[in-house]
Amino acid sequence: MDRSDKNNVQKCGSPLRFLTTEEMQKIHSDTLQLLQEVGSDIQHKEAREMLKKAGCTVKGKRVYIPHGLVEWAIKAAPSHIHIYDRDGDLAMDLGGRNVYYGTGSDCPTILDVYTGEHRTFTYKDMEDGAKIIDALPELDFLMCCGLMYDYPVTSYEHQYAVMLRNSTKPQVVTAADRTSIDNITKMAVAVRGSLEELARKPLFIMYNEPTSPLNHTETAVDKLIYCSENQLPTNYSPCMMPGATGPITNAGAIVQGNAECLAGLVIHQLAHPGSPIVFGGAMYNMDLKCMQPTYCSPEAIVNNISLAQIGRELYELPTWGFTACSGGKVFDAQAMNEAAQYVYSVGFAGVNLNHDVGFMNYGLTFSYELLVASNETISQMRRVFDGVQFDKEHLAMDVMKSVGPKGHYLSEEHTLKYNKEMWQPDLTDRSDLDGWKRAGSTTFEQRVKERTIDIIENYVPKPLTPEQDAKVEEILKAADEAAAKK
Repeated sequence: MDRSDKNNVQKCGSPLRFLTTEEMQKIHSDTLQLLQEVGSDIQHKEAREMLKKAGCTVKGKRVYIPHGLVEWAIKAAPSHIHIYDRDGDLAMDLGGRNVYYGTGSDCPTILDVYTGEHRTFTYKDMEDGAKIIDALPELDFLMCCGLMYDYPVTSYEHQYAVMLRNSTKPQVVTAADRTSIDNITKMAVAVRGSLEELARKPLFIMYNEPTSPLNHTETAVDKLIYCSENQLPTNYSPCMMPGATGPITNAGAIVQGNAECLAGLVIHQLAHPGSPIVFGGAMYNMDLKCMQPTYCSPEAIVNNISLAQIGRELYELPTWGFTACSGGKVFDAQAMNEAAQYVYSVGFAGVNLNHDVGFMNYGLTFSYELLVASNETISQMRRVFDGVQFDKEHLAMDVMKSVGPKGHYLSEEHTLKYNKEMWQPDLTDRSDLDGWKRAGSTTFEQRVKERTIDIIENYVPKPLTPEQDAKVEEILKAADEAAAKK
């Protein structure tokens, strides 16, 4: 199903922007200075050799990247990335101001929709999450939501198999190392038919990150190079905590985050120029009172959107974002308030690939109820994106002349025709008080819980073909056997 036309943010005129052109250029200039004068620690030996050959100064593991190499890498990377679903249909056009929403990954606990308790993820929870995302029309991609404790060594492979088997939507994947992402790639190849076809019609994006401040681990760089060499899309997103692993001020955090992204971009493009990469990162400040990274603080939202603005406007790259997450511990008013703020903010800003829908407790807990509720918020926001249509029928001059003063529009054919364009909620109550009472006097939270359970218990996703499923199982078995020998 082609979902690439679900974004009308361009109709909103100017996007939400926090930086002027001059401020973006200043951040870029300071970033270049940081990369060349302070440098970055690159833990990957082959990457250091590649960087030295390209003109970088290398002292031990510290690499100093010259301005010109950074500028070259920015120009070499593509400005758009097309992502396809399991059936091979175009699903996302990453670039410009197109906006897409999906979940996050690897939460250690889940907020149980049946009991309201925090507990560890199970294999069935992973399946339920994939099914829910597949069923929700406004969710564009899925991540694994939680950690797969059942398979401690090959958890990422089994997480991917669950996503692949329970949803046709594209994925953003996490992986332990090069072997892990290679196994995941093999499963995607089982669907596409060949590695070349997977590169031509990517099914997943690899999630990857540096370690702030200015450190690039061997594992992270190895995965970055693997994706580049195979022309598979990836990101390289710092998850900085300003005040702890980065400057506490917004401007300083953005400069450091930009430097970490660009160091990864240089390595990525040197491995294979023109390979697809998504630009952006997280800089959620540490609350020094409770020592927690504040996923949903105003500063975190501004930092994320500002870095994405630089990626879109100055570098002309696809952008990475965060959304619909909360520091709340249960599905309540705080969770919905914080999630909705993030949905609208990144939507109006035009950030391309926005993940973490359903995250709670600073990324430690996943809530399927927050996920289902946020689907409604995203739907409403996308209707706002439609803006105002200015053709003859929508201007409605003829019907206004016909009705005239003191008339009404209830019986007009024009009203019946265009009422179909009006946004209709799925879970939000619009009835009067008596109607609400007749329907059971339920709260929004109760209706969300009922809908979530209904999807878990009744929704049946489109399965893989028997041949595809057998190949995936074969790859999993081989990965488990190899892990057992280590």
